Formats: sequence, C-alpha cells, structure tokens
Amino acid sequence: MKPETNPHVAVDAESNTRLQPAPQVQPVEQLPVSPQSQPQLETQPRVQPAMQLQAQIQPTPKPQSQIIATVAPKDKRRHFLAVFFFSFMWGTFGADRFYLGKYGTGFLKLITFGGFGLWTLVDLTLVMYGAMRDSDGNEMLEYERYKKFANRTVMIFSLAVGALILVTGVSLIMTIMQFMQGGGITQLLMGGGQTSELNQIQSLLK
Repeated sequence: MKPETNPHVAVDAESNTRLQPAPQVQPVEQLPVSPQSQPQLETQPRVQPAMQLQAQIQPTPKPQSQIIATVAPKDKRRHFLAVFFFSFMWGTFGADRFYLGKYGTGFLKLITFGGFGLWTLVDLTLVMYGAMRDSDGNEMLEYERYKKFANRTVMIFSLAVGALILVTGVSLIMTIMQFMQGGGITQLLMGGGQTSELNQIQSLLK
C-alpha cells in the first residue's frame, strides 16, 4: 500500500523524507473605508449650453417708456454763422436780436436804425468774439469752428469798402480842383450871364 501523501507536505524524492509543510497565504481582508477618509475630488463646474450663455449675455429689453425718457433733449442754441450773417447784413434792422429771441431790444434797434450805426457795430463785435447770448443765456453753436471765417469775412469787406471810399474821395477831390482852376462858381455864373445877353442881342437883330 502506498503511503498517503499530504498535498501540502513537500517530499524530497532522493531522501524520501518529509519536509515541513509550506505555510498557506491567507488573503488579506479588505477593511471598510469610511467616506470621510476618502480623498474628495474637486468637482468641475458644469459647462452651460450656448443658448443659456447667450441669454445671460444679452441685456433685457427696456420698456418703451424708459427709452423715450433717455432720449437727449433737442439743442435749442442758435448757430454762430446764422447770428453772424444776421448781424453783419441786417444788424441795422435788429434781425440778429430777433433771431436770438430778444424781441424788445430788437424792436428798439429797428426803430433807431441800429442806434444810428453804433449799436450795430457793438453787436457785431460781440458776435465775433463769442460774447453774444440768446434770450435764455445760451452760447452760440460752433463758435470755435467758424470764428476765423467770420474774422476773414469782416476784414475783406472792410478792405473793399475802404478801397472804394478812397477811390471815390480821390476822384471827388480831383474834380473839385479842376473846377476851381477853371474859375469856379464865378466863372460859371459869368459864363452863364454872357451867353444869355448874346442870345438876346441875336434875337433883336433878327
């Protein structure tokens, strides 16, 4: 009969001796892990859909009443060029003050023909320096843009009028000098009397 062999006992074939059995490895039991001991993973933010992002970016429409309230009021200031041309061309009749809403002083300027010219020059100077205001105390629009144009216009007009006055004065003086050299008023009267007497003598002879 064959001797019973333990499967867990190693037998040396040459010495036919039994060796100590090899220790059995027991599986390690897994201990329960508490949820507090587990490392907490950082949760990534959820990506919102494109439609929701567009809805958040787009501003909400305002009511129509609020839109009307935010519209800027109309600027009622007078333009500098209009005031300048009214004062320059028709300032004697008070057109510039009527345009600025100063109806009382405009009427006085009209009936006095621009204060006999002095009031017209004063208002034109105020307009050119930007000191003129309307009836509400507002400044003129775009004065800084067109003030050089106004200065050039007045300068050219002044030079043209000055040249015309100079030429007219010189021609008048020359005419008077020639008239005085020809005998003046005395020669004119005497020449007129002699011709009338000659005409009478010729009529008698006929």
